[in-house]
Amino acid sequence: MTASTSPSPALALAAGSCRLASRARTLAAWLGPGRALTPTGMPKPSDAPEAAAELGIPTPGRVRRAADIPELGMVWRFARAGGFVIVDGGRGHGAAAELDWPKLPPQTVVRRWLDALSAAIPFGAGTERPRDDDEHATCIAVLLFALSTADDPGDAGCVSARILEMTRGGQWPLSWRCSFLWTQEEHEFEQLHTFLVDAGAADSNRGLTPLGSWALEQLRPAQISPRMSTTDLLGELQRRPPRDPYPAIWPWIEVQGPDTALQGLLAEAGQADTPQRRLALELAAQLPVDSDEPWHRATAHPVLGPPARRILWDDDPTQQALSPQDLLWLAVDECAAAWHGDDPARLLERFHDLPGATGPERLTALHGSDHPDAAALADHLARSGAEQSQPSVYQLKISLTGWGVWRRVLVRPTLTLGDLHEVIRTVLDWDDDHLHLFQGPDRRTYAPHWCDLDAADEDTVLVGDAFPQEGSIMGYTYDLGDYWRHEITYQKTLAGGPGTAHPVCTAGHGDSPIEDSLPENEEGTYPTAPFAIDDINECLIRVFSPN
Repeated sequence: MTASTSPSPALALAAGSCRLASRARTLAAWLGPGRALTPTGMPKPSDAPEAAAELGIPTPGRVRRAADIPELGMVWRFARAGGFVIVDGGRGHGAAAELDWPKLPPQTVVRRWLDALSAAIPFGAGTERPRDDDEHATCIAVLLFALSTADDPGDAGCVSARILEMTRGGQWPLSWRCSFLWTQEEHEFEQLHTFLVDAGAADSNRGLTPLGSWALEQLRPAQISPRMSTTDLLGELQRRPPRDPYPAIWPWIEVQGPDTALQGLLAEAGQADTPQRRLALELAAQLPVDSDEPWHRATAHPVLGPPARRILWDDDPTQQALSPQDLLWLAVDECAAAWHGDDPARLLERFHDLPGATGPERLTALHGSDHPDAAALADHLARSGAEQSQPSVYQLKISLTGWGVWRRVLVRPTLTLGDLHEVIRTVLDWDDDHLHLFQGPDRRTYAPHWCDLDAADEDTVLVGDAFPQEGSIMGYTYDLGDYWRHEITYQKTLAGGPGTAHPVCTAGHGDSPIEDSLPENEEGTYPTAPFAIDDINECLIRVFSPN
């Protein structure tokens, strides 16, 4: 979540002292140095009654799984998302460093509290549940706003009517999956209210606390007016960046006109900080303008030059390739985005994507990037010990369904799914003459942006985000006519070394069928290309490290 203002120490104190945070600390203390968990990362059925007893939660006579104690599951989700509990290697550990939230900066405390609230709120059942994080955030915002504006917040029917009234308009968009919000029974509203009170977001009268009002401001959908200024538009979108901003801003684009909108966004980007500049450029790059002349003028700007040249090159790859200095600037910009987004794990991974074989060499490259955040970012990385850190790599197993053919590869988590497509086609010898599609563990689909498919842009999604945890499986289909189906399994995370700056194939089995070929005999046997691991790795080097 992106905060529009810095939270006060009072908000952080309220977040750290709420009942759910206290119960999460109790759960962490119960775990101690570590207890074995189920494959889904929950307490084992034999341990669940003991954990519930520590929290004062009544348990049924027979517990077959932790889900049989819903209140325990709710506290467990809050504890995990809030950093009180760490799950690693099939064991749960009490995170001692996170037990005392008041020692953390206020912004960190309230962000973790908001993540924990979002993870634990008892929303939906069966097919009626939010589809993704964006929809989930809107559901919470709708509930909070309805409680704060209903004529009688203590009456479930009154709150339901307020929710229905809100969601009929376009500024509180909810799909049919979230229809449970306006069909809640009295006891279900009471459960949600009790949860919000325990989380410190609501009071006993169903009004919002200051912490609940802050959460509403972070989670509510962007309120876009067709005639608002470009500055106000960016500020509203930056408060909570939507997954797809275009449906919300299209009326604004129509009033402005695409070419005028482009000029305004580039003007704002030229004087903005890194997060707002990136947002402005993301919006500008998708405008259906008549001329690229504003982009060509932007290439002379000291800050807009590298991203403008990248956008022009993406639009027409026949132009001159980006210079090493441009690529360095863009890599540092990714580091800066992670830094401003308070995402230390991604910042560290992005740091390892910078040129250089060692930490000091990467810091030197950062200093020489001419990026406006370079000096402050380098100082932060040096103080955080990034020079001594090691990059991580994901071990993925790519299996061709029904053929017994598989390849094991090591890839950096900062590769995009578009990059992963290049890895797959290289290790399985696909020619890339056909469309392809990814199907994520969350059932979302991803494809190239130019495909006429109802799918997210694969070049905007990182491997580290697409696979939420070890054991996650993603589907991949190559050739939407012949449907060569694949299963990609995230097996584990390893420490990277000098040989993993680019993707590496470490093992495999079976020869790859040749695409667009026909069976050679009545048994349906296809001609194949032999599995040659050395040739595959030479190809991967040429694709990902051409210099």
